[in-house]
Amino acid sequence: MPPSSSLGVKLIITLWLLAISIWDHQSRRVPNWLVLPVMFGALGWRIYEALFTGANALGFVLVAWVALFLLWRGHIFGGGDAKFLMGILAIFPTSQFLIFFSLVVLVVSLPLLILQCIKTRSLPFQRGTGGGVGLPTAEDLHQRGRPYCWTLALPGIIYLWWVL
Repeated sequence: MPPSSSLGVKLIITLWLLAISIWDHQSRRVPNWLVLPVMFGALGWRIYEALFTGANALGFVLVAWVALFLLWRGHIFGGGDAKFLMGILAIFPTSQFLIFFSLVVLVVSLPLLILQCIKTRSLPFQRGTGGGVGLPTAEDLHQRGRPYCWTLALPGIIYLWWVL
C-alpha cells in the first residue's frame, strides 16, 4: 500500500475511534450507525482476505466475536461496547494486538476502578442481581454503566500509530 493511502487509512480509523469515544462520553450510547458499517466492512475485508489471499485472520475475528457476544449476554458490558470491540478486533485481528489491547485497558482502567471504589466506598455493581456475585444486570448497566469507550479506543490509536 502506498504511504499516502496508508496514512489516509490510519486517519480514518483514528477519526472513527475518536468519534465513538466522544459520542459515548456525551450520550452514554454507542449508535449502530457508527459501529455496524465498520464492523461489517472489516468482516467483509477479512472474508475477502481468507478467500483470495489465504490470510487466516477470519478465524480469529469469528472466535473474538463469539466471545464478545457471550460477554455482552453476561452483562459484562453493553451492546454498543461489544459491537465497538467487534469492529476494533476485525480491524486488528491478531493476538499481538489483543495482548497489547488488554494491557493498555488494564493500565488505564485499574486506576479508574480504584478511584470509583474509593469514591463510592463499594465495589462496582456490588449489589447487582445478575447471574453471579457482582455481575451487573442489564438494568444495572443502563443505570450505572460508565461511558468508557475511550479506554477501548486508546489501545487502537496507540497501536495504529506507534506499532503498525
